[in-house]
Amino acid sequence: MENFAKKRGGRRPGAGRKKSTVKRYGFNAPATVHAVLQQVDSITDFICEAVLKHGQDKGLC
Repeated sequence: MENFAKKRGGRRPGAGRKKSTVKRYGFNAPATVHAVLQQVDSITDFICEAVLKHGQDKGLC
């Protein structure tokens, strides 16, 4: 019997999801936090800056 190349599936160069340098987080925000986040233009930027500032204050980064 002859060997035929498979035509479906399998690993291919360039296939699949590309690696990302970001990590997604989800959290439940209380009403007070929600009220603040509604007033911000970019929620992601606001949260990232707040986390970094708090981390610096605590000596984590």
